[in-house]
Amino acid sequence: MKKSAIATLVTLAAFQNAHAAIVHESDDLRVDLRGKVQYEAGVFDYDDDRPAQRLNFGGDGKARIGTQFNYHFSDELDLLGKLEWQMNAEDDNDTKTDSLDVRYAWLGFRYLDQLEMAIGRTKSATSQLVDVTDIFELYGSSANDNKINGVKPFDSKKDDQLTIGYDIGNWDLRGSYVFEDEGRARQTSPEDRDYQYGLSARYTTDYDVDFVGAFEYQGFQGTTDTLGDMTSWGLGMGWRHDGFYVGGINGYKRMDAANDQTYSSHFYELAVAYELGNSLLMAGYNYEEGEDDLAFEDARVDEYVFGVSYQVIPQAKIYAEYNIDRLQVDGQSRDDLYGVGFEFKF
Repeated sequence: MKKSAIATLVTLAAFQNAHAAIVHESDDLRVDLRGKVQYEAGVFDYDDDRPAQRLNFGGDGKARIGTQFNYHFSDELDLLGKLEWQMNAEDDNDTKTDSLDVRYAWLGFRYLDQLEMAIGRTKSATSQLVDVTDIFELYGSSANDNKINGVKPFDSKKDDQLTIGYDIGNWDLRGSYVFEDEGRARQTSPEDRDYQYGLSARYTTDYDVDFVGAFEYQGFQGTTDTLGDMTSWGLGMGWRHDGFYVGGINGYKRMDAANDQTYSSHFYELAVAYELGNSLLMAGYNYEEGEDDLAFEDARVDEYVFGVSYQVIPQAKIYAEYNIDRLQVDGQSRDDLYGVGFEFKF
């Protein structure tokens, strides 16, 4: 798939991809090994018992390692695959994952450098929308990511997912379908997810402007008063010019539960980045507002995020971010959050 203005941004100083280590290379087959190590320290979340107060300062170490291959089957067809793990130094960390987790595990093919298909633990089609404003390491992208009754929209990676992408001209079209089964652990209680699908389209102009639209539907096997089928969609635009990037998304989420219970919200996000030598300066704003009968607090997300990163060497960067949460809990303003980190890629 061709690089968009958004993809171009993430290859700048603070987001530069290091060259992968080549494990094997021949006329038809290439196998790469790649990964990264990170350590982050700061105040990442709020106290469950006192939701207006931040937690104590702490650290979190994590690493990723994975391999991917490309087998040139013919002039028209390439076979592809990827396997990547996430490892955390602490069992109880900000990502709430186990100490070892599979990020990607898929097999697929590319035909004529236009059509791609993969199945396994893949990236969802709606990631094209999330990528417009997802420029931070620690914070940001929290409005589109906010759950409704425990159900997360626009989930970037899903198991048992078939993903199809078609690149033609200035268009990048994608679709994904998640096959759910009873053998898997329930993601929400008490009902099981039945299926999930997503669609997205991106159009890139000759002036490095991206227009993105995405739609997602999650269906469940039965409903309750607080669980039902969920629809999420959004529109986004990103523009990149001479080291400057600005992107924004606007979208809606709606859950239709039993007994005519409806839960819905409107969200939008803005992100700005500017490359200055080996540094990248970033700022963002995330907002979500409830539009249902339970929206006694109009705002569910209302925050500013500021960040800076510096590329020490092509493989390593340091970064710092600051989050100003404008929500109030029981009449109290929430504390600010902050953190710093170091990342090494290989």
